[in-house]
Formats: sequence, C-alpha cells, structure tokens
Amino acid sequence: MASLGGINATHDAAQEASQSPVPASVLDLPSVDKVLSGQPDILSSLQSRGTAETPLEEQETMFRALKKIIENTGELSVAGNNFDLKALHASLEQAEGEARLGKRDAKSLETVLDTLNQLWSCNSQFLTQAAEILANGSREQSWRVPIGQSGVLEFFLNVISSKQEIESGLLLHSLRLVGNSCADTDENRAIVVKGNYTLAIIRHFLNPDLIRVAIPVIYNICMDYEPAHAQIAENRTAYIILRLLKDGAIGDNEALLSFSYDLVELASEQAQGIENSPDGTILLLMELALGEDIEMEHFTSLTNSLSAYLEKEQFQNACVAHKMVETLLSVLNHSFSIEIDHSSQEDVQVLAQSRLKINQALAEVSASSLFAAHYPLKSTLSQTLKSWIRAKEDQLQICACVMLGNLARSDEVCEEMVRDLKIHEELISVLQSDARGAVLHSALGFLKNLAIAGDNRSYLAEADIIPAVSKLWDFESVPQVQFSAATIARQVIISSIENISRLLTPLSEDIDSPANRRTYLSLLLALFEKTDSAPIKTEIGRTVASICRTLTPKVRDGDEQATSLLNTLYDLHEGVARPVGAMITQTQWPVVRSEGWFALALMANNKSGCVAIVDCLQNEEVLELLKKTLSEQLDDESTEKTEEAQVTKDRDNVFVLVQELLKNEGGALPAGYRDIMEDLISKRSSKHLTE
Repeated sequence: MASLGGINATHDAAQEASQSPVPASVLDLPSVDKVLSGQPDILSSLQSRGTAETPLEEQETMFRALKKIIENTGELSVAGNNFDLKALHASLEQAEGEARLGKRDAKSLETVLDTLNQLWSCNSQFLTQAAEILANGSREQSWRVPIGQSGVLEFFLNVISSKQEIESGLLLHSLRLVGNSCADTDENRAIVVKGNYTLAIIRHFLNPDLIRVAIPVIYNICMDYEPAHAQIAENRTAYIILRLLKDGAIGDNEALLSFSYDLVELASEQAQGIENSPDGTILLLMELALGEDIEMEHFTSLTNSLSAYLEKEQFQNACVAHKMVETLLSVLNHSFSIEIDHSSQEDVQVLAQSRLKINQALAEVSASSLFAAHYPLKSTLSQTLKSWIRAKEDQLQICACVMLGNLARSDEVCEEMVRDLKIHEELISVLQSDARGAVLHSALGFLKNLAIAGDNRSYLAEADIIPAVSKLWDFESVPQVQFSAATIARQVIISSIENISRLLTPLSEDIDSPANRRTYLSLLLALFEKTDSAPIKTEIGRTVASICRTLTPKVRDGDEQATSLLNTLYDLHEGVARPVGAMITQTQWPVVRSEGWFALALMANNKSGCVAIVDCLQNEEVLELLKKTLSEQLDDESTEKTEEAQVTKDRDNVFVLVQELLKNEGGALPAGYRDIMEDLISKRSSKHLTE
C-alpha cells in the first residue's frame, strides 16, 4: 500500500518539449492539459453546495456524531470554530478490537453518509475535518469494505469529480480516503473503476498541492488489480506521467518517483494504453531513460515500457520517421553507465534483461521498411553501428550486427558494405577474438547475409574467413555458432574454384607435419563425425556436394586445377561422402535429398569418388533408400505433380549413380553390393543425369 505522504511540485501545463531533438511541430507531444481536455468528463452526482442552511451548532453536532462513530472516543473539545485535533487519529492507530472501536459495518455508516450529504449541502466548514477523520479511519482495514458498501467512498469520489469550487484541504482528504480505502480491497477498487473515477483522480495531477497524494492513490487502486491497469492505460496515464516527469512537475521525492515509474510500466503493459498514446510517448521514455542520475529501477521501468511500445508498427515507424533511432541507440549505450550493485545477482540480471529488450526493439525498428530510406548506409547512425562491431560490450556488438544486417536488404548495399566500407573485415576480427557465443552468432548471421551478394564471396575469402570460421567448428557450447560457421564455408565456395582451393588448403606447409595431410575441409568433416545435430551434418554434406558440382564439369573439360583439387578432395578426405549420405537420409527437405543423390552421381564419375561412395553405402539407411528410390513406382491418383517430378528426378539420378559406380568402381565395390546394383540396373532402361 502506498504511504500518502507528500512533496512540493510545480507544473507549467503550457510548456512544450523544447529540448526534444525532434521539433514539437513534427512529433505529437501534447501538453497534459491538452490530453486531459480531450478526455470525457466524469459527472458528479452531488447537488450544488450551499443549497441548505444549517445552524453552526447543528453542524457541530452532526460532526461530533460522525467522529464518535469512526473513533468511538470521548468528548471533542471545541473553541469557536477551532477544534482540538491533537488526538483525532490516535484511536485509529491503536485499535483494540470491536469492544473499543465499535461495530464496523455498512449499517453503522448509514448516518455518516447522511451527515456528509448535509454538511455538503450547507457548505459546512466541518466537511473537511470530517473527510480527514474518515480518511484516517480508512487506514484501518476493518473500515475499508464498510466505507465502500455504505456509499461513503462514492460520496468522496463525487467530491473529487465535482466541477464546483472545492477547497484544497477537502480534496486532499478525499483523495486520501479513496487511496486508503482501495488499498488491498478489490471491492472498493471495482467501485472506482466502474465509474471511471481514475480519470477524475488523474486530473488532479495538474494541481501541485495534490499531485503528491493523487499519484499514490492511483497506485493503490492499481496494485494487483488488472481492471484498473486497463482503465488507467486507456486514460493515457503513461503519457501524462511521463510528460509531468519530463516537465519536472513530480519533483525529486524518491517514493513518489517510484510510484510514477511503476504506473508508467503498468499502463504500458496494456494494449489500449499503447494504442491511445501520442507518438511522442517513446521520445519521452527515451529522454527520461537518458537522465544522468536515473536509478536502475526507474531505468528498467522506462525501457520495459519502451520495448512494449516499439513492438507496435505505429511506434516503430514513428521512431524511424522522426529520426529517434539515434536516441534509442543512446539509451542502449547509456545502460552501461547505470550504477548498480554488482554483488546483487538480481540487479545484474534485471539490467541485462533490460538491455536485451532494448536490443530487440532496435532489431524490430531496423527491420521496418522505412529504416533504409531514413538511415542510408553512409548516415551517421551507420557509422556509429560500424564502430560498435568491435565494442567491448556484447550487446553493442550484437546491436550493430543485427541493425546493419537489417540494412543489408539488397545486393547493392551488401556489395557496398564489403567493397567500400570493409565491414566484413570488422566482422572477421570478431570471429578471431574471444567473443561470446551470442556475439559470434550475430556476426556470423551478418556475414551469411553479406556472402550472398555479387563478388562478396571473393572478398570474404581473401580476408581469410575460412580460417576464421574453422576455429568455430569446435564451438560446442553453442551449436548455432557451429551451424552458421559451417554454412559460411558452404556459401563462400559456391561456384568458386579459388575458394574451394582455400577450403582444401593444407593446415601446415611443412611437408613433414601431419597437418600437411589435413585441410580446412578435414576439420569440417571432423565436426560431422562429432556432432549430433542433423542440420549441421546436412550443411556439411551440402558443402561437399557444392565442391563436386563445381569441380566435376571442369574436370571433364580438362581443367588442370579442378583435376588437382578433385584428387585432393578424395585423397586427403576419407569418408568425404558420408555427409552427402546425411543429406539423403534427412527427411525435412526433399530438395536437399535430391541434391545429395545428384552429388553422389557426380562422384561416381571418378574412381576415387567411387571408393568414397562405397564407404557411404556402408550406412544401411543410405543403401536401403537407394534401392527404394530406384525401384519406386508412383500411384498417379495419389501423388502430387510436384512430388512426382521430385521422385522421378531422384530415380533418374540414382540410376545414373549406379551405372557410373558399376563402370568406375574398379573393384572397390564388394561382390554382394555389386550383385545388388546389377540387379537394380537391369530393371531400368538407361537414364540421363538430371539436376
């Protein structure tokens, strides 16, 4: 429950965000006055004050009776209009059971409600004191439900909502009563929410004498009560509080600031609150998060809220269109200057989670279709991101890789990044460092994107990307890193004899060293034997298949370099066809299986390749699939056309594979296997190899 203490605060409702990096005329940053003026009025059911005339003595008598019901104390000392209030709340804090305090139920408060209405109608000066006594009484949990059931709570909600001129003291104690009555009491909270009285309370945020109480009142109503969360969100509470914080209207009282930041976060968790917020909400969140002395708890509340807003396309687009992405980057960077207790594991984890959320928001923003248009490759933002690739903080490195990767949406941009900006060199240096798995994964993801375009594969290979990724094939703690590192090896060798040559380069130039008989491909094949990951095994198989697809046609044409490389492929890499077998036995991608059959058929053109195939066929699953594929019959009624075409192509390629294997195996094929192959081939007419 919030303690309804106080601070002094001021607010200039007309002040606009002149310090904003985005002009207020462009970005929607309305004043709190303007926001509240657009909200519906909450009508008070109270009649006009002063409609009845009641003698002062009678007013005093009514007040004395009300006080006795609540406090059940002795005589009240009166001296003219000045009451002795020294002990007014003493009994409220020293409850001694029902025997002392009297019965506490709605019926006992019926006369209290009548008294309040009479004091209101005669504009009695005693009403403020009555409100104070009741507010004090509402601190006792046993009074809260009766206050709600009797109508007393609704009376004071109507006071708060009234458009009539009401003295500040009466409003203050009315707010206190509402806040205390709603503490841990959902029955009373439901009364507040049903009448949308939260909006009436929020209007008093503009009163510097009441804001110190009004904010804790809203906090008490909302805590652990979802309907109130939704209502304050719909009433734009997050934006209102953010604007008041930015304008300095809430002051520097730590408790009040904590209530305020918590309410912003609560409201930001509601969809309707986000949808109703002005675009400038995200700027306020960012600027407050960038406060020089901001507490860690407040920073994380702001960034949690910010990430919630930036999940919505509306605010992603606003962030980009109004050039706020730089500010968002500053928030992430600023997180590393937030002071925390590093001995507290909880604080460390909370701040780490906050950074992850900011990074996710930046990823979403940079994925927007507007991003590239507003932040071209040569922008200051891109230069900042490039400098972050080698930053000492993991999250800055990850941010740079993801955002620049999202900027690389076309071949033209990818080629410029590599050719002109040399970004690939920065990324390769990350791979060669002692970076953590998450950083390596993001750098590899960016490199995979860059490797697709134009001549980039040559630039990457020349920058020694193959030696760099080869070190990551042993990165067993993060399989995603191994997979991405294997994928890049496949990407850079596509249709490139030069890059295949690099993959088949000996690990040592010393002919006496055992490493001279091992290549980078040897390391990749070693990964194949160690890993349990089917995607990694398949990716290595695709690499071998790509080598065969590039070299074999050139060997047929008499290319000496291709012939030498193909000999190296078979001579130095025992079991080189096993990864291709993994392509065939996997069931997730039929097109990859077809790619595997085609690669084995290419291998069968070479005697050494036949030896590798025989080794692959030691896998019973591969052999059974070969027999099944070659003998497969199609049911035209149940087979889809695309599936039929795939099966036909696979069958033709397996037929050619077996034909070439029988022709070129040179005794490598065991007699039993040869009999099987000859039997299968005799049942089929000659086919052509198809890709």
